[in-house]
Amino acid sequence: MRPHQQGLDFDGLKNVLSIAVRGAPYEVTLHSMLDEVRRMIGEQAWAGIYLADHAGTRLRLAAASGLPPAFAEALSLLPVGPSEAACGRAAHSGQIVVVDDVLTEPLLAPYRPLAASHNVRACWSFPLHSPGGRVLGTLAFYHPAPSAPSEVLKGEIAYFADLVALLTERHLREEENEARHEHAQRELAALAAESERHRRLYETVLSNTPDLVYVFDLEHRFTYANAVLLQMWGMTREEALGKNCLEIGYPDWHAEMHGREIEQVKATKAPIRGEVPFNGTFGRRIYDYIFVPILGPDGEVEAVAGTTRDVTERKRFEEELRDSEQRFRTITNAMPQMVWTALPDGAIDYHNEQFYRFVGLAPGMAEGTTWAERLLHPDDQDSAHAAWMESVAQGQPYERTFRLRHHSGGYRWILARGLPLRSETGEIVKWLGTDTDIHEKKLAEEALQEANHRKDEFLAMLAHELRNPLAPISAAAQVLRLAPNQPDKVRQYSEVITRQVNHMTTLVNDLLDVSRVTRGMVQLEMAPVDVKAVVTQAAEQVHPLIDAGRHTLTVQLGAAPVGVLGDRARLIQVTANLLANAAKYTPPGGCIVLSVAPGDGKVKIAVTDNGSGIDAALLPQVFDLFVQGKRTPDRAQGGLGLGLALVKNIVGMHGGKVAAQSEGPGCGSTFTVELPLLVRAAAAPTAHAAPAAPAAPAAPAASAHQHLRILLVDDNVDAAQTLAALLEGAGHAVHTINDPRAALAVAVTEAPDVFILDIGMPDIDGHALARQLRAQPALRDATYVALTGYGQASDRASSREAGFDLHLVKPVDAGQLVALLDERAKVPGVA
Repeated sequence: MRPHQQGLDFDGLKNVLSIAVRGAPYEVTLHSMLDEVRRMIGEQAWAGIYLADHAGTRLRLAAASGLPPAFAEALSLLPVGPSEAACGRAAHSGQIVVVDDVLTEPLLAPYRPLAASHNVRACWSFPLHSPGGRVLGTLAFYHPAPSAPSEVLKGEIAYFADLVALLTERHLREEENEARHEHAQRELAALAAESERHRRLYETVLSNTPDLVYVFDLEHRFTYANAVLLQMWGMTREEALGKNCLEIGYPDWHAEMHGREIEQVKATKAPIRGEVPFNGTFGRRIYDYIFVPILGPDGEVEAVAGTTRDVTERKRFEEELRDSEQRFRTITNAMPQMVWTALPDGAIDYHNEQFYRFVGLAPGMAEGTTWAERLLHPDDQDSAHAAWMESVAQGQPYERTFRLRHHSGGYRWILARGLPLRSETGEIVKWLGTDTDIHEKKLAEEALQEANHRKDEFLAMLAHELRNPLAPISAAAQVLRLAPNQPDKVRQYSEVITRQVNHMTTLVNDLLDVSRVTRGMVQLEMAPVDVKAVVTQAAEQVHPLIDAGRHTLTVQLGAAPVGVLGDRARLIQVTANLLANAAKYTPPGGCIVLSVAPGDGKVKIAVTDNGSGIDAALLPQVFDLFVQGKRTPDRAQGGLGLGLALVKNIVGMHGGKVAAQSEGPGCGSTFTVELPLLVRAAAAPTAHAAPAAPAAPAAPAASAHQHLRILLVDDNVDAAQTLAALLEGAGHAVHTINDPRAALAVAVTEAPDVFILDIGMPDIDGHALARQLRAQPALRDATYVALTGYGQASDRASSREAGFDLHLVKPVDAGQLVALLDERAKVPGVA
């Protein structure tokens, strides 16, 4: 159907093109073209131009002519695809799509209600091809009656479609260019804003930093200087920039030095740093500086930047620190103690000279974290290291004892202490410690602990030894109380009491003797002594003990005379103690050899047995006080184990030495005494063994001599009554007084022949009482006997000074006392 048979209206077309050429808006040009094409095909048809999106999946209505608003709104967006509406299929295929009757087209079924409501029966769709072949959209026509374009009309409409495509292509290109330009403008604006922000930021930072910041060009001129540098120069930016160091006012040597350094940076492309003093507005300061190259895109140096920092205070602090460190080292090296320091992590960083002298290493060789692994005793390394790490972790003081290797090769005990040094904020900045040599103290403490242990064992043994005789004494006293009229039992148990008292007396005498000897309170009566006679008498004294053990004693004296300068009684005691020790520690039926052998200016007295022997651990201590082997059933004789200690001390007082040898338990032992031989020993007088003292009678018998009147003064009632009974049994008349204050009146009245006075009495001691009694003319010629528990030489001298004739030590041997009184009774004028 052709309303205009004449075809294209070139005047109308020229008008449209002139509108486009004059630069009318794209939308105006499109509407003009749509109006012209409607006139060409009939104004009863509606026309619209659709443009594809960038993805080519949808069409958007860009311009319309004649379309009712509701119809245009419903078709404003159309999908692109092979099964879509006519416009969608044309955009997809790039071909003209003509639907001559909407009612008969299956693919337009969804659009039939819309078409019916707007009286649309036909739809033509022409693709808009760009010069490059891309489909830009479609040119659509909507007719009120079924229809289809002729081939001529198709060609004319296609011509219009190409014009629309050209205009659209130009429009899209202009939009793209404009968008690109706008984007570039936005990026440029953002870049400029960011650059300005960075400039302000860098300028703010560089102007407020205490460091001096600057830039040189390749001619050594300053092209930038921050505010602090300008302040130091005393110049404005305009006055300073563009000048070199010499023009700024640097000394010649300073400017030349920086010039050489800038050239070196340019040549090597590497930083260079230095330190230099400078006189500026801040006064004379010391500065640390660094020059670095600024490389261009081609990798060549295009400028040199630098920063300078004022290090005056740091240099002063470093100098003060060096001085302080030197003073610290001088002080620590002058101290007798070993001093060390450590870093906060526990690594040792310093030992003083005393430490290195102690360990025998060169200074600096015992620092770090592993030095202790080489210098501490292997048994102490782990525990000492763990304790140190714990102190470091907790920040607590360190204290530990360990063994440190000495330069002699041995290990010595060290007390190590360390304290953390903290800053004002409480952080540990250093550890300061000392090492103190406590080896002698440690050994002394161990020795003291061992001595205390031995003393405790000795006291336990002493208690045991003292209880042993107390048991039979107590039992005997009970029997005597129950059977006073049975002479046989009285005699039997009296002998038991006598033996046990003698045994206790021996124990007490041993204690007193060892106390006097070890304290040096024994005065030796030195004289030439025949050693053979000494050992012979010692063997006689110990003979009962030898017999009790059924031992065989062999004495080897040799033919040559042997003499020493010594105390005969003490040397007999030494030999007897060695023999008694051998007898106690040798099982029944053993063999003991006592030998005397002179040689090399010495005489050796040796006692060898095949007894229980000595453990190697006990051997070095066998002569010490309170040291004794374990008690066994073989040692029924008991004893306090003081004999060998007495031997060592007495022999030492004679200028000799003792030794003990044993192969171990069960292998016997040998004890040796060495004494200096007496010069011209052959001329020494031979001292024969004194006859054995007569055994004390079991009970005192009545004397055949004159009976004596005796005044016994003792505040101990039991002791006084017991002794009085013994003396009365011997036939003497005894008056007992327990209060020493009443003794003087009784004595003047009765005028006794003998006074037996206890020394340790209250109010008036025995010495004072004896002097008062001696002062009476009627009592001057009586016999005075001191009765005391003290028997040292000084005690006997005090008794003589007080006027006593005899000095007896408790417990008194009744037989000895009766014999002495009998001797006094025989003296003319005494009784």
